[in-house]
Amino acid sequence: MAEKVRIGTVAEFSDGTLHGVKAGGTPIIVGLVDGSLHAARNHCPHLGLSLTTGPGGTRFTDGTVQCPWHNSTFNLCTGENLDWTPGFAGRTMPRWSSKLIALGKKPAPLTVYPVTVEGEDAFVEI
Repeated sequence: MAEKVRIGTVAEFSDGTLHGVKAGGTPIIVGLVDGSLHAARNHCPHLGLSLTTGPGGTRFTDGTVQCPWHNSTFNLCTGENLDWTPGFAGRTMPRWSSKLIALGKKPAPLTVYPVTVEGEDAFVEI
């Protein structure tokens, strides 16, 4: 059964950047996309590394999250994988090296969580 957890106020997430927070002990990322808050597990499905800390830095543009470790990109709203391991630490690598960087792992989506807003407070269902 899903647990509804307060993650902060809407104003805390309205700056257009990607935020890493904890929701009931689960690390998540939260971002504003087209006026709505969206959340996903702060865990790249490639190697389980953080999407908010790493050598490539936090990258979030137009609802797309890029892993700072292997540059995989994801749609924050749906979790869909858009590109799987195209580089390393923020650098683009030759396309042929993508399979090497993937270490045999198949493309996978992010785990996304529904976000609701009540007044000024934002909640996520974990």
